Amino acid sequence: MTALKWNRIGKHQYTRADALDALKGLETGSIDAVITDPPYCSGGSSESERVAARSQGVRSDRPWFVGDAMTTAGLVWLLRNAAIEAARVLKPDGNLLVFTDWRMVPMLAPALETSGLRWRNQVVWDKGHAGLGRGFRPRHEMVLHFTKGATPAFDTRAANLIAVSRVPGRSRVHPTEKPTELLQQLVRATAPAGGVVCDPFAGSGSLAAAAHMQGCRAILAERDPAFCRVIADRLASLASRRSEFSVQSAGARRFDQKK
Repeated sequence: MTALKWNRIGKHQYTRADALDALKGLETGSIDAVITDPPYCSGGSSESERVAARSQGVRSDRPWFVGDAMTTAGLVWLLRNAAIEAARVLKPDGNLLVFTDWRMVPMLAPALETSGLRWRNQVVWDKGHAGLGRGFRPRHEMVLHFTKGATPAFDTRAANLIAVSRVPGRSRVHPTEKPTELLQQLVRATAPAGGVVCDPFAGSGSLAAAAHMQGCRAILAERDPAFCRVIADRLASLASRRSEFSVQSAGARRFDQKK
């Protein structure tokens, strides 16, 4: 395997690489939390619809982003192997959080648990408004929570239902971009201040902003060169606003300590 080139901007770093290669390039026991939003072929009631992502409004043969046109079997294989590597790179009290939709939970959860991590919970992200579809249109996504050993409660206020509005379409720089406020709550619950979080399916690098606000360092990997450029711009922006975020992070830590 070719050695990865890690680009450091401020306190965060990223690489253009396949998720599995990136995880294999990380040091054993070096990460507090892996928080990731993989391409989970969302929404279709059949394999062909999942590949086309029709229920998400896609009407072309080109997937939204690299890796999105997978079958369920391909996705399970990929994410199980990612979970095995995540189990290795996580610290003894580390956490793995994986976004998915309700259709994929019965296949993904037991497969990921075979990595040796323990399936602890699943978080429901309430987006506030229903998406596309028929009948009971979905307004939520799931986040599967796995742990390595007994993890401390970094945020005693954390609940498994988080209500945060989705990123507006006009502001979205990635098709499945997650709101910083949502990711910040996940970081706060699974990593200590000053900790290290990782996203091997980084997309536009949203996790870095959430980590920054919590005083954590982010390690990101993304295959798509276009989104790597977006990540670089995002990290540069974070570095230029370092003093602002440092004040926010310190305030968040003081608030948590009062609890």
